[in-house]
Amino acid sequence: MPTLVGIGLSKNKDSYLAGKEAAYSAKQKIDSKNISIAFVFATIQFKLESLLAGIKEVLGGAPLVGSSGAGIITPQGINLNAVAVMTVSSEKIKFSTAKAINLDKEDLHMAGQRLGSDALHSLTAHQREVFILFLDSLIKNSSAFISGIKESLGISFPLIGGSSSDNLKFVRTYQFFNHECLTNSAVGALLGGDAAIRIGIHHGWKPLGKPRTVTSSSGNIIKTIDDKPAISLYEEYFGKNNQEIKSGELMHISIRYPLGIYLEGEEEYLLRNALWTDNDGSLICQGDVPNGASIKLMMGTKESALKAAALAAEAVKKTTQRDKPLKFALIFDSFSRNRLLGRNAPDEINIIKDILGKDIPFIGFYTYGEQAPLNALDYKGQSYFHNESIAILGIREK
Repeated sequence: MPTLVGIGLSKNKDSYLAGKEAAYSAKQKIDSKNISIAFVFATIQFKLESLLAGIKEVLGGAPLVGSSGAGIITPQGINLNAVAVMTVSSEKIKFSTAKAINLDKEDLHMAGQRLGSDALHSLTAHQREVFILFLDSLIKNSSAFISGIKESLGISFPLIGGSSSDNLKFVRTYQFFNHECLTNSAVGALLGGDAAIRIGIHHGWKPLGKPRTVTSSSGNIIKTIDDKPAISLYEEYFGKNNQEIKSGELMHISIRYPLGIYLEGEEEYLLRNALWTDNDGSLICQGDVPNGASIKLMMGTKESALKAAALAAEAVKKTTQRDKPLKFALIFDSFSRNRLLGRNAPDEINIIKDILGKDIPFIGFYTYGEQAPLNALDYKGQSYFHNESIAILGIREK
């Protein structure tokens, strides 16, 4: 039996009925009782426990992973108040799911190791192709968690995913696992069997001004840049003092003007959002920033962001097996891109749809961070935490 994929979307204000409607529509489209996995993305306006109960009513005990998002992406466009369900039924493509909970009480590297190991447990008899990750964006250092997963699955094993979001409130995000609504957690699906994958990731942000050097950092905390408090980079560029930036400006400034880490051989800088600043002027980022890194302020335009989306989609479409079309795709799109594009945000999705093919089913969500491999040979395909980027996973049968 070929791989079958169905997508359902609901904007019903009743959370239980919304989940039920989206799941029913997705299941009907594949006309199959054997659901290999369901991917679920929902905005936080819903009562998420009730929404998942509605989905379970239709899908029963089918494996399920997913995330809260600041917006939902489907071939029909962008919805800022909706739930999307993708059901996959396949005899060739295999899935194994796992979760890691209570991350604020865990050593993040070890928690990542366990998540990868748990996912491996059910897929030992099959070729492994990619790990799909949904992670609470409010944990303090996503990079440490990702490094733990890589230690279990392999340093260069492909990992792609998105960090859960909550409409720029930065209060609580949610992860979905087998009809449980979790927070402070991570869930993932290891994909393998007779599957082939392609990944595309780009952002389009361009560097501003002269390069700076990170002279002191620890994990995701930048202490000094050019031997001055890290916050001085933003103070000097925007003419604001530390107190003004601490009052809530930094988060919004950083969305428009993230930090870019120069990586030898990469086409684009690796982006970092600075979300908070300490009393000593340190910048606390979502991902790690190496000591000694060369960095610049970055700026994006609508044109460069849309071009980046096209490049990511074109990377996914490339294949040596032209008789094997994509079966489905997942999209992890930074909410910062939505803010930058404004009313042109639907253009990004239309570009992807045109390149991948109008009949290719896909769903996605707006994230607070993306996980995906780097492209340069020097990095051997290792996966890293990204900001402000769009990452696309395309899946075919071999």
